[in-house]
Amino acid sequence: MLFTLLLLYGSLPLQAAEQVVFAAEPSWLQAVATPTSPPQAAVSGQRYLLVDRQNYVDSSQVQRFSRFVIQITSTEGLEKASQLAFDFDPSYETLTIHKAQVWRAGKALDRLEPNELRVFQREANLERFLYSGTRTAYLILPDIRVGDVLEYSYTVQGNNPVMAGRYSEMLAMDWDIPIARNSLRLLVAPSRALFFQAPKESDVQVKVSESSGRREILWQQENVPAVELQSDTPAWYTPNRTLSVSEFASWADVAQWAMPLYDDAAAVDPTVQLLADQLAAHQDAAGKVMAALHFVQQEIRYLGMEDGIGSHRPRHAADTLYRRYGDCKDKTVLLMALLKAMGFKPSAALVSLDQGAGLPNQQPSPYLFDHVIVTLLLDGQRLWLDGTLLNQGDRLDTVAVPYYRYALLVAAGATSLTPMDGDYRPAEVSVRHELWVQKDQNRLQIESQYQGEQAEQQRSQWLNSTPQAIGRRFEDYYARIYGDLVTVGAAQVSDDRQLNQLVMRETYLTPGGQQFVAEQGLDIYADLLDSYLKDVDSNRTQPLMLSAPIRLKQEFLIHLPKPMQIAPYQSTQDNAVFRFGLQVEPLDKQLLRVSYRYESLLDSVPVAELARYREHVRRAKEQLSLNFSLPMR
Repeated sequence: MLFTLLLLYGSLPLQAAEQVVFAAEPSWLQAVATPTSPPQAAVSGQRYLLVDRQNYVDSSQVQRFSRFVIQITSTEGLEKASQLAFDFDPSYETLTIHKAQVWRAGKALDRLEPNELRVFQREANLERFLYSGTRTAYLILPDIRVGDVLEYSYTVQGNNPVMAGRYSEMLAMDWDIPIARNSLRLLVAPSRALFFQAPKESDVQVKVSESSGRREILWQQENVPAVELQSDTPAWYTPNRTLSVSEFASWADVAQWAMPLYDDAAAVDPTVQLLADQLAAHQDAAGKVMAALHFVQQEIRYLGMEDGIGSHRPRHAADTLYRRYGDCKDKTVLLMALLKAMGFKPSAALVSLDQGAGLPNQQPSPYLFDHVIVTLLLDGQRLWLDGTLLNQGDRLDTVAVPYYRYALLVAAGATSLTPMDGDYRPAEVSVRHELWVQKDQNRLQIESQYQGEQAEQQRSQWLNSTPQAIGRRFEDYYARIYGDLVTVGAAQVSDDRQLNQLVMRETYLTPGGQQFVAEQGLDIYADLLDSYLKDVDSNRTQPLMLSAPIRLKQEFLIHLPKPMQIAPYQSTQDNAVFRFGLQVEPLDKQLLRVSYRYESLLDSVPVAELARYREHVRRAKEQLSLNFSLPMR
């Protein structure tokens, strides 16, 4: 929506040369009437009577026109409506504000005061080391009252030059608010070939017509209901209908567009060759790749200058090497150049951090990708190398593979998306609790073993904190499970980067002892698995987000002070989403082992599996907490 929370880093002077102007609405518009009957519900003090969006893709430029008519029903809505914010990129876009007026008692009152316009630098992602260059034109409207109907319109003209003149956009057809009339129109010049994809489930069809050689794509709907997004849905899922339009006919078109951007920037110059020779010295092929990857990950700090064409065009490899900073594009290009200098044939691979699972169902467009990595074949094995990751392992066969689902190779002959799941290695976590039941207190040793992506995450945490701070964090956590704890010595950590495995061992004294266990029994709680078994509301109608596929093992070894008779027991829960197992087995008369296993098979629960998943989770959770009655007198 246009009413956004702004991060303001100082007002910029508005001068005639700036790309904000005031002018009448363009002549190519088609009139859209405001409905007389508003939607039944007001949201946050506002009723949206009309949303009118019209885009004109002419022979050389793109104009995006928007008009909103909003009824103000409360003070809350008044506060939002009386200040308008318009985002634009001044490096290639011009903002034209046409109208700001209110309808009161049947009369139109002009509320557009150009002198009240302020332009601010807006960098919402600066804390993530991303600079976009976006500016926000901020307009405060005078004399707006509850009961007024606000109408305003504006046009943003321009298209990022890095797109080489091509247009591509995803247009939402419904929002999280009800709309009395929602209208979406695209006017396309004869010289432009535009492909579009409309949602199949839409009850209102997209109409396509031609007039004077121009093609018109039109969609209108009355009384558009609000769309609700339930909690914990996968990032790739949206219940909103979307009209996707693009001048890219295929994935091959997108790959061909990206190739010169990356191939030209990944040129090998003498400084890159010198570094590559130093890194490759005395290394086999796999060692050379790892040396180049680690250099880019650890020696080139992350900083994204993504204003204008920088949103998609990388810097030259030699420039990034000199500056020692860059974003994912720059790191990818430098890694490609180093690998080329070593004799390999790498390619860039466009990926999406969150939307990967949904890519095959989308109309091809560069805007579907928000990240880029490097890929190459080595001894017949496809490698995926992400220069932005930190603290990875030291061997290609153990380093974590990014979980991005699909990639578009920026290479000649690439005609479709490449699945990445076959190369993904699920992370593994194994936690063993070993408890010695003693006379007055118990001795507890916990060993946590992390492999793959989980080892890399834990390694980063250890490097960004102190052993004392991490020890206190673990002590506080386990105190909530076992009660008051006394830490015995410092936590011990061993890090094997060859295996990409990190192991942490902690020792505690816990209250209780033989008498306590005899009276209260012995409690076991599989806390590691509990966090991965998600509860599902019976009314849920949207997919449920889970983690990337992972394998978990939690084991409890109980050393008993006296021989006991304990019957073995096992249970399993297998379904399309996960596998769960519990095994209780006496290893001898004074040693009991309780083992839990969990393996996720999907990263989300499909709607068709929700009921079965909910039942299997309920059964599994019933067994996460066990109490053994152990008479010890």
